[in-house]
Amino acid sequence: MKNFAKISALVLLVITITSCDRSAKTTTAKTDSTAAVKPAPMKVDSGKLIGAWHDEAIKSDKGEEIAYEVVSSGHKVYIQAITFTGTDLTLNDTPPITPAATEIKKDGDKYVSVERPDESYKIDKEGNLELYDKGVLVATCKKIL
Repeated sequence: MKNFAKISALVLLVITITSCDRSAKTTTAKTDSTAAVKPAPMKVDSGKLIGAWHDEAIKSDKGEEIAYEVVSSGHKVYIQAITFTGTDLTLNDTPPITPAATEIKKDGDKYVSVERPDESYKIDKEGNLELYDKGVLVATCKKIL
């Protein structure tokens, strides 16, 4: 759980999307699931957006919503947090890869953090993002994109 505490701290500094159910701790938060996703203007960035998921169970220090986006750059894949307010979420097709991003690698049916091998991520059959710490499911985030 220490590794996820670090990720949560990083998440609070960055931006993120989609609704999650915590397996270890249930938190009730209401989010407008029909929130409009506005495309951001194209930028010359180093990543290509693969998917995004909202984590409604946690908020930033400023009370912002948190989401995760998976971004590819060349042969590398990263997961990073983004923040937004209310239902005002803007996704970029070519987002910058932030310094807080975690490189992940495919390992069977899941992705594993390169820096922290105890952390893994899996997309379930409904398209939700599952977050694991030492093989224990700690969050399930519903897919936004």
